[in-house]
Amino acid sequence: MNTNWFISNPFTKTLVYANVFIAICALAQVFLTYYLFSIPFNFSNNAYLLFILLSTYLQYNVQRGYMINQNNIYEERSQWLIKHKKILLISVGVSLLIVLFLCNNLSWTSIGIMIGAEVISTFYYLQPFNLRRHGYIKPFLISSVWAISCSLVPLIENKLVTEHSLFFVASQFCFISVLSMLFDIKDGESDYLSGVNTYVNKFGVKITKLICLGFVIIGFTCFYMFNHETRFLITSIVLRLFIVTTVLFTNEKRHLFYYYLWVDGLMLLQPILFVIL
Repeated sequence: MNTNWFISNPFTKTLVYANVFIAICALAQVFLTYYLFSIPFNFSNNAYLLFILLSTYLQYNVQRGYMINQNNIYEERSQWLIKHKKILLISVGVSLLIVLFLCNNLSWTSIGIMIGAEVISTFYYLQPFNLRRHGYIKPFLISSVWAISCSLVPLIENKLVTEHSLFFVASQFCFISVLSMLFDIKDGESDYLSGVNTYVNKFGVKITKLICLGFVIIGFTCFYMFNHETRFLITSIVLRLFIVTTVLFTNEKRHLFYYYLWVDGLMLLQPILFVIL
């Protein structure tokens, strides 16, 4: 009963369907970079936190709205988006204006990198490019955009790009790649019907999970190369235990909110663990 109440709760649906939660996760990922590198919370850096929050909200809502078609128009999420279309359009428009204004706080190098990331994000779903159909590289396109936006750009802006810091970026790339592959398990049937070849469709769920576990190990190794202080390693190990447990318990029968709140939620859990541990 409690689970059904949580799933049907309007607040929960707003978090997921309006892409508020994923925007908060993006904010948390930038916060993690600030925390690990002791980046000061001044006006410019705080502006970038807002930039990431709103640009993620903007990009995901445009994408979800664009992808509504005759095949999914009667799904609960599509119906929710259609019902709240007006307020979503207003919020997206306001977000776009604020994001453009916040670009004044970025260097031209970072602006160029972010434009590239935005182009990839847009081509991911926009016809005729539809990069999403290239299932084998799909997880890595997503993880590249996230690692660049949430890790690399803050380091560039604060002149902290070094060999060691790039190991952190690589670790985050592996982390997001695992989460993206888990989403392919959710989309296994629909991807197959759409002709999208993913690791799940090609090799099956078990092999895909083994690939995920491989990326967990690579990600941990990269983090170790970045910083092997005991307190950081303990936190990194605890995080990996959460990730491994999630990989093992993920299957195509899990509710949609399991993916959008728990799997994505690992991006929010990560900085929380580093702060409290």
